[in-house]
Amino acid sequence: MADCERKIAEIEENAKPDSEIDYSDIPKLTGEQLSGFRPRFQVNREFYRPVKKATTIRLDADSLDYLQHSGAGWQTRVNEYIRKGIASGQL
Repeated sequence: MADCERKIAEIEENAKPDSEIDYSDIPKLTGEQLSGFRPRFQVNREFYRPVKKATTIRLDADSLDYLQHSGAGWQTRVNEYIRKGIASGQL
């Protein structure tokens, strides 16, 4: 660990404050480049596993019945419907 601590100390000693960093040689992003960006959850989807949180929501009985009778994985599908709504701007 001593080597690691020495290296960290060396890096911190030589680091410049953000106000002294010259960003002038970094080109501005174009609209085309910006439109190519994807939401974080879509990048490397096979490796991304969002944290799941338990919650309670109140749904109409007929909506819940439909979802539950659509088969196993209905809660995952509800999550996907919400995620698609967010991505499309409908929510």
